[in-house]
Amino acid sequence: MATETDTRDQTRDLNYAQRLDAWLDEDMSPRRALFVYLVLGLYFSFLLLPVVYMALVSFTTQEFLFSPALIPSLGDLSLDNYATVLSQGEFQTYFVNSVIVSTSTTLTVLVVGIFAGYSMSRFEYPGRGGLLYAFLSTQMLPVVLILIPFYLLMFNLGLIDSLLGIIVAHSVIGIPLGTWLLKGYFDDIPESLDEAAKMDGCSEFDLLWRILVPLAMPGIAVAGFYTFILSWNDFLLVSVLSQTAATRTLPFGLQLFQSQNAVAWNLLITAAVITMIPVILLFAVAQKWVVEGLASGGMKGT
Repeated sequence: MATETDTRDQTRDLNYAQRLDAWLDEDMSPRRALFVYLVLGLYFSFLLLPVVYMALVSFTTQEFLFSPALIPSLGDLSLDNYATVLSQGEFQTYFVNSVIVSTSTTLTVLVVGIFAGYSMSRFEYPGRGGLLYAFLSTQMLPVVLILIPFYLLMFNLGLIDSLLGIIVAHSVIGIPLGTWLLKGYFDDIPESLDEAAKMDGCSEFDLLWRILVPLAMPGIAVAGFYTFILSWNDFLLVSVLSQTAATRTLPFGLQLFQSQNAVAWNLLITAAVITMIPVILLFAVAQKWVVEGLASGGMKGT
């Protein structure tokens, strides 16, 4: 009897699934697209709600944050927080430092990663496989484990409290994974293109920059975007290598708005929103390449 009941339940569930599939159609019809985007919208609304609320309350006062109201009225909104934060001289310095450090780190990682990834993808030499896995193994250790020896090394090189030292530190962390990613994307490009280009008179350098780099642009976008976020959001290395306000970056600068006895939450939230804006703008500009690169993979690493 139990078996017959289970069979009927399964049949009924199957009928419901078939009806849903029939209603949605097999192809991407408007109804199916509406259903898919509705589900995705609900999912991402749950994830983005705290971020959206943080951006909203950045236009309010400290008093509103401690009031029972959840949504501010139009009278509560103003740009005073942004004017206060952006007028701080130290915060402006931190912002410029973040732009310099993140941009320089991204360019360094991409240039080194492109050449290293191309070398590992197209040439055979002793230790190539071991070097590739050694690069990947560096991502398995938290940075805090190498913090003290890394600080001693940078101290001996005279790179403490300098933007160059921070750029070098971020590049050392970003180059291994950037090389691994780009090597995988170069592997996906047929070597027959190399042979055809060389028959037309291309040198190794021309082959790389005129043919392979444009084809690997989605992978380059992914590696660059990852590196930029890694450098832009870093607090640990900057807190150790930076000794003065002249070399600190935005994540460290958020401490400007908290003291030993109090925290200016409205200013702190506003500074956090300003810190997020460059990353959002970068993704908006490079979205096509980044999404294409993430979808195409490029992680073979063989």
